[in-house]
Amino acid sequence: MLFTFLKSLTDGQVLLFYPLAACAVLLVLTLVFRRFRAQLGLGHYDSDIVDTATQNTMSGAYVVLGFVLVLAMTAVSDLENSVNQEATAIKSLERLLVLDTSKPALQARENLIAYTESILTDEWPGLSEGQANPKTSAHLKELFMSLDSFNPKTPKDTVLYEKIIDTANKTAELRNSRNYNVQSNLPEIFYLVSFVSLLGVIIICALRLIEATPMRSIALTVQIIMLTLMFSAIVITDLPYIGETVTSPDAIQSALNSMKSRVIAAP
Repeated sequence: MLFTFLKSLTDGQVLLFYPLAACAVLLVLTLVFRRFRAQLGLGHYDSDIVDTATQNTMSGAYVVLGFVLVLAMTAVSDLENSVNQEATAIKSLERLLVLDTSKPALQARENLIAYTESILTDEWPGLSEGQANPKTSAHLKELFMSLDSFNPKTPKDTVLYEKIIDTANKTAELRNSRNYNVQSNLPEIFYLVSFVSLLGVIIICALRLIEATPMRSIALTVQIIMLTLMFSAIVITDLPYIGETVTSPDAIQSALNSMKSRVIAAP
């Protein structure tokens, strides 16, 4: 349920929601601690202990969230590189099929174009679910069936056919890798632990604000905002096929446009 809620927010909503929510919780807790200070046993205020706890929790939170943010951004970069490699493999396979010039090769090329179109129209919109689209799988199967109909007659044809098969296998492997990597987002337990940890940081800051100057209040509020902004960045980058900041299929689209623009003479 928590993960579904995170996915439903746009990038702008994420960047606004968490800092505002954190500041609201900080304000409420601070007012509660001040109002019921005696009842909560907070009459004896130890600023040294609270200051130390604030510094330690803030430092630890920044280190952990910064490390996770780097991991999430690295995962996004790897996904983008994988998409570029897949597009390159598709273009390479198409060039090899053009070099073959046989009728089965031209049919395989048409199947490759249909497969690439299916990636963009059928499979890509549903990548957030981490499922291979059956239509795209069917087009890929047709591509390999057309490759099976090849009948190389000369050593040169055999070498070219082997390269075609190797490139086709690489294309299929890269597709499988893409679909698998979609599911490599951070587990829900990370978000649960992060929320609890952020709440702990806010509670400690609220304790410090029981007795605080305006300058300290502003400083702690700014730190909370910076911390939640970092968490917001993790939420955005951890969902690379959802929202406004997404991994783009432009490389595959470019490969498709290139194949469609090529004029092939009939054998």
